[in-house]
Amino acid sequence: MFYTLYGQTVDSKVPLDSFGIKRTNHHSLSDSIQLEYIYYPDVEFKEYINHQTQLNKEYGYYFIENIALFEVFNGKKIVIKYFNKIDNDLIHSLLNYPFAILFNQRRKYVIHASSVVFENKVFCFCGKTQSGKSSLASYLIKMGGSLISEDTCVFDFSESFPKIFPSYNFIKISDEVNKYKNIHFFDPIIFKNKSSDRKGYILDSQQFFSKKTKVDYFIYLEWSSDSTNLIKLNNARSLSMLLSNEFASFSEYNASSNFKSASKLVNQAEHFLYKRKKNLKTLDQFINIFSKKFL
Repeated sequence: MFYTLYGQTVDSKVPLDSFGIKRTNHHSLSDSIQLEYIYYPDVEFKEYINHQTQLNKEYGYYFIENIALFEVFNGKKIVIKYFNKIDNDLIHSLLNYPFAILFNQRRKYVIHASSVVFENKVFCFCGKTQSGKSSLASYLIKMGGSLISEDTCVFDFSESFPKIFPSYNFIKISDEVNKYKNIHFFDPIIFKNKSSDRKGYILDSQQFFSKKTKVDYFIYLEWSSDSTNLIKLNNARSLSMLLSNEFASFSEYNASSNFKSASKLVNQAEHFLYKRKKNLKTLDQFINIFSKKFL
């Protein structure tokens, strides 16, 4: 079975349709990303710790306790050595960090972020886990926006301007965020082995932007005990913030190219730090601030 994911063709013998990923008839075996699934029951990987990762040009891996060891080869193939059954937790884990490693091997630039088209502007929300990236993205989608990519953002530099690849029409948020403003996503996908209680939702086709596109605003998210504050960053601070949100771990192999890619993105878009209290009302405040200043 062939699917379109991050603008690439992916060959998987395990169905990926349950996450909203579309099958494609247009494929080339020589160019497609190969996924190989190997069952490893009752095998102890004592040499790894949870969420351990490594990356170089030929080989990378990502390990998750009780789920799988994902091994990535030459930017072409991901071998999934799974420990239990093939379920939602396994597939969702596969679709993010292992692909980030693979695209790093392909010299693409990958950051930990969620991106949305809203009012004909492209926002890329960057930040640590639980910083509110998906919350802001889902809110803008409910207000009429379209998702480009959630959690993993892959940039292509083959054209005159860097562009972000669309991933797949799926978002993962808490029940509290989903119920906010009484505009709900329905039919949740449940995860049993995730550290948070967030559920996944497949978006309608009109809620997903399926083309490569240029980013207008990078928004770096931080929680604060003070009032909401949107701060425009200078180039030096923007570069530092962008580099701190790279998805894959540092390696000499990709350090130079990543620095050059980040520098181009700093010059391409405007960069802001959005500091706010951990309160759902700050979702409304974000739209109000940007509508007055930029939209």
